[in-house]
Amino acid sequence: MSGSVMLLNEDLSALKPQAMNCARRLADWIVNTQTKDEDCVADSGNFPFIVSKDGVPRAANNWNHAFAIMGLLAAGQVFGEERYTHAAVRMGRYLGTLQIFDPFHRKHYGAFREMTAQTPWCYVRDALSAAWAMAELYRCTGKAEYLERAKLWEEWFQREGMDETGWPWWGIMFDEAFPVCLGNMRNDVHGCFHGGGLNFFYLMYRITGDRRYVGGFYEAIADRFISEIQQADGLFRSTLAATGKVPETDPQNGLHRANDDLGTLGLLGAYRVYGKAGYRDAIGRFLDCVFAAQRDDGMFEDSCAATPVVLNIVSEAAGTVGPGTARPGAASRALEALFRRQIDRPGDLWLDGGLDETGNGECCARSICYSLIVLLKLFGNSGEFLSVR
Repeated sequence: MSGSVMLLNEDLSALKPQAMNCARRLADWIVNTQTKDEDCVADSGNFPFIVSKDGVPRAANNWNHAFAIMGLLAAGQVFGEERYTHAAVRMGRYLGTLQIFDPFHRKHYGAFREMTAQTPWCYVRDALSAAWAMAELYRCTGKAEYLERAKLWEEWFQREGMDETGWPWWGIMFDEAFPVCLGNMRNDVHGCFHGGGLNFFYLMYRITGDRRYVGGFYEAIADRFISEIQQADGLFRSTLAATGKVPETDPQNGLHRANDDLGTLGLLGAYRVYGKAGYRDAIGRFLDCVFAAQRDDGMFEDSCAATPVVLNIVSEAAGTVGPGTARPGAASRALEALFRRQIDRPGDLWLDGGLDETGNGECCARSICYSLIVLLKLFGNSGEFLSVR
């Protein structure tokens, strides 16, 4: 069928109107909840990460802004409305206030703080996502400042961001911790989420043509991601740095399972750079595991954030690897389950149009931003984001 929407050999064209409506409402949720520009407001451009079922918002981390920026840029392109692009630029301006440039932090020049300009720490992977968004803003606007910010963060990462084995640190302290510190600094653990960090370096390589961004450190991370972090069942799990073994208790409470934090997408980029069959095969093992466990209701797990992440790598890897365990109708069931999680609360600024991520009534930017990007990719021909093409 000409102009059909295909995934897993399944024609999804009938879902396009619902998907595009869902995507627009997601983009509108971000714009509607974004802090307005006022001289007396310290966080203009900020937006909430989580809104409780009672409508109480919690401000976003740096990485939430990063994926919201990508989604808004895609929405601006697909819907042809400047307000989405303008919101992305405003968010990028806020994100820039988290980057360290003051003379009292020369060691951490170029790093991104986690939540606010005063937060005394960062998670390294989260900060990488902030730099990733800067690179995307440069690619979409051509403004040199954004690329310079991404480069400065990468230089900091090379100096301070990895342990003695070459694996990125879980987190970094910049200043003395506040009495109440929200950071869960497990630098004794090799975080499974760092596989997704490969995507930033691949993008920088694509933008600049400089192969150093996919040099030896990048290959070493990809190698360890499949040799240590990927387990026999195909999923990726954090390991103890001292032993390489999976700890008895997951330090992230099962957050990254079917949602691999874009690690298989990172492997796909590494496969295209180095051509190692091990990277390709690791993606296949992951997808087989995830689709074998897909529930009858279409969900991959309780969190609907996994749905766009899984469908994105299936789309990106088409022709290279696919899940042999996917049952007929797997993609449409997954999408329909995602649509059911969209919140209908007309007139409720904080909740209407968002996604109930885990089914407990909370609206979460994780699933909102990933879904916005991927729905616009699958149904709006916006293939530029979360992509290694």
